[in-house]
Amino acid sequence: MKITGFYFISIVFPVLLFSQEVGSKAPDFSADDLNGTKIAVSDFSGKVIVLDFWASWCVPCKKSMPHLIELYKELKDSSLSIIAINLDDEKSKISSFEKSIGMEIPFPVIFDKNSKLPALYNVEGMPTTIVIDKLGIIKFKETGFENDIKEKLDKLISELLKK
Repeated sequence: MKITGFYFISIVFPVLLFSQEVGSKAPDFSADDLNGTKIAVSDFSGKVIVLDFWASWCVPCKKSMPHLIELYKELKDSSLSIIAINLDDEKSKISSFEKSIGMEIPFPVIFDKNSKLPALYNVEGMPTTIVIDKLGIIKFKETGFENDIKEKLDKLISELLKK
């Protein structure tokens, strides 16, 4: 059977394009955090992982990050891991952001100046929060931050930690 260009575009390309959505296996990546520690999604196998794509200029991020920090402090002794992926153009904006929210980010922060990681997860806006279960499956993906997102996120994390 001959595979034509139309076949690839109409059948294979959509599968590739939407492979980062809820219900799919989370793509692995490896990057250094602000301390120079190599971080990979696969390092957290068996844990519930929250990936948070954010930037200092993002107004909703100033609401979502404090929530994630509180969530982390509350559940840090559980099997929850949070990784923040910053997409600013200058690393110094991270500390300015922390000062603006009056909190230090206690979990790993990856500075992704060249915005390579958002494409792996089909990120379209800030903040984008992704929850990966203990088996590496994406269970939640939302852009923005409102009270209903906060409630859904908290409920799902609580349920996934019990499994």
